[in-house]
Amino acid sequence: MQKIKTTGAIALFLALVTACSSPAATQPRPSPTFAELNPSQATEEFIKIADASCNKAQVVGVVEKSIDPNGFTLVMVPKDQAYKDFSAAYFEPNNTYELIWEADALSACSASISFSLAKEAGVKSDIVVNYHSSDGSFETTQDLGEYGTSHIRYTVDAGLLSATETLDSDNADERSIKYGNLSDGDWRILKTAVDAFLTDQ
Repeated sequence: MQKIKTTGAIALFLALVTACSSPAATQPRPSPTFAELNPSQATEEFIKIADASCNKAQVVGVVEKSIDPNGFTLVMVPKDQAYKDFSAAYFEPNNTYELIWEADALSACSASISFSLAKEAGVKSDIVVNYHSSDGSFETTQDLGEYGTSHIRYTVDAGLLSATETLDSDNADERSIKYGNLSDGDWRILKTAVDAFLTDQ
């Protein structure tokens, strides 16, 4: 009889533990929330993020990859580790290797450079910034004159640009942005492009 009572007590104890722990184990994590920003605040915040992203890219390097598996890869190595005075290159799977001459070809730096050039010229930037508090993303619109209008959506992670999507229907482009920890394959893109360019000179 004593054995039955002990077993019943253990079963009751386990049931209580399970009942108490189950809700916590299955409770979903709360979704992140993002502050509301007015247009002026959105522009100021985006410039801060864009500048931090470009600075990070120049210090530790950056790799930008097309979401399309058969798309391009852009690589920029740290400025102080340039290969034969070159630091950025472009690769497409059809064995195309090209040098990148200007850092604004990279999404991590293009917006920052545009804002900086406008500031140096003493004019207001023509980039219009819109902010989405639902997910913390930004959209920029820029009039490129005869080249049309640039419309880009930026995803932000930990205060840095982490992905971009060009929303122009005739120039669609989605790419991820990864800072630092360049692989041997990333370095190979730069070295192959540089060596090919110098061989042709």
